[in-house]
Amino acid sequence: MPWVKSNLVCIALAIALQTQTARAEGDPLGADEMAEAIVSMTSPVWTGPRTPAPIRVRRPTRASLEIRSAHALLTVRADPSVSWQTMRLAMSALEHVRARLDAMGWPAPISDGDLGGGPELDLYMTGALPPGAYSDGMAPWTYLDRASTFAVLNPATPRAMLDACVATAYAEALLMSMDPAEARTWRRATAAWLAWVLTGQFGCGEAVTRQQAEPYRSWVGGAAGDGAGGALWLAYLSARHDTVPGRFVRDVWGLASQRTWEGTGLRADPDLWSAIGTAVEQSGDRLLDNTEELAVLRWFVGRGDPNSALVAAIDDDARVPISRQMKRLPARVIASEPLESFGSAYIVMDAAVWGDSTHLRAWLRGEYGVRWSFVAVQLDERGNEVRRITAPHTGPAPSAYLPIEIDDTTQRLLFVVTNLSNTLPDADEPDTNERAFELIVDRNND
Repeated sequence: MPWVKSNLVCIALAIALQTQTARAEGDPLGADEMAEAIVSMTSPVWTGPRTPAPIRVRRPTRASLEIRSAHALLTVRADPSVSWQTMRLAMSALEHVRARLDAMGWPAPISDGDLGGGPELDLYMTGALPPGAYSDGMAPWTYLDRASTFAVLNPATPRAMLDACVATAYAEALLMSMDPAEARTWRRATAAWLAWVLTGQFGCGEAVTRQQAEPYRSWVGGAAGDGAGGALWLAYLSARHDTVPGRFVRDVWGLASQRTWEGTGLRADPDLWSAIGTAVEQSGDRLLDNTEELAVLRWFVGRGDPNSALVAAIDDDARVPISRQMKRLPARVIASEPLESFGSAYIVMDAAVWGDSTHLRAWLRGEYGVRWSFVAVQLDERGNEVRRITAPHTGPAPSAYLPIEIDDTTQRLLFVVTNLSNTLPDADEPDTNERAFELIVDRNND
C-alpha cells in the first residue's frame, strides 16, 4: 500500500522544524505566529466536529513502590501489597513492548513533566483505578494535540496474561498521548491489536472471541469489550495493506493527528475511520470491499483449512455462529436481530435440502437507508470454499439477487449478509444505521 500522509501532518512537521530554528534564535513566539498565519489563511473558522479533551484524573497515591527502568523512560509503581517479583515481571514486559514499538516506528508518549516523580511513562499496578489509560491534561507546548498520560494495570492480573495486559495498558496510554481527540473505542481496538502483534494475545481479555460470537456488532464503536473486539478489523487491514509489518495502522494514526488552534474542545476530524478510508482508497482498494471480504473470511475461523494467516492465528473457539439454517425450499429467513454498521449474519443450507437441483435463486431484501453486501459461498465436505458469487452492493433500492449454479463437490451453501451502512461509522456517536433484512432462496426451474 502506498504510504499516505496528510497535508495537516506535513504542515505540522514544517512548523516543528521552524520551531527549532525560532527557539535557537531566541524567538520562541515566531513559530506560533507563523502557524497562526497558516491556519488563518487555510481555515479561518473551524466548522468541523469537536470532542472534549480526555478527563484529567489524579494519579494513585497509594502506589508507593517503584522500579525505574535502566534502559528506557519507564517506571512501574505499585501498591504495597504487590510483590517485587511481580513488579519486575511487569517492568520486563514493559521494556520489551517499548523496544518493539520503537522498532516498528511508533513514537514514545510525551513527557509527563515529572508528574509521576520523573519524566518516565508510569505504569501503576493498583486497585485504586480500573485498568486502562488516563490523562493528566493536555500538553500546551506541542504542535499537534498531545496529552500527558499514565497507565493502570490490575495488580491481580494472572501471570499468563501479564505480558498482554502490560502491552495493552501501555499502548492505550501511548495512543491517548498521540491523539487525545480519538475515541476510546479506537484506542482499545488498536491497543488490543498491538498486544496481539507483540504477544500473540488480543489484549487483556476475550473481546475478539466475543466479537466473533456476536457478528451483528459493528467494528470498533459497537465492538465487544468497549471497542477491543475491533482489533480483528485492524488485524485484517494490516494483513491486507501492509508493505512493512504494522505500518498501515501506525500511519493512519499519524494521518488522524491534528492541531486545535482555537476554541473549546479538540478537533475531531479526521478521525481513524476517515483516515482508514482515505488510505485504503489511495491504495487503489475500496473500503467496502475490505468490509465484505472480512465478513466472509471470519466465517472460516475454526472451520475448514485455514488458507489465511490471519484465520490460522485466531483461536479455533472464536467462531462466528450460524444465524439461521434453512431446512426446506423455498425458504424465507427474516433477521432475528438487526445488523449494526458493518455487522454480518450467516445463513446456511445443506446439500440434502436442494437434493438433485443444480440451480438455485436467492434474493436479499434489506431495510432502506443503508447499502447491503450479499455473498453466497459454496463449501465442500471439509468446510473449505469451492466457489463464491457476490452480488453488486445495493444502492438506493436495498435489494440484491444471486443466481447459483451448484458445483458437484458442494455440500453446504453459506449466505453472508453485511450491513455496509450509508456513511463511514463514527466511533464517537451512537450507531443510527441498524437495519434488518430478509433472505429468500428457491430452486431455479428454468
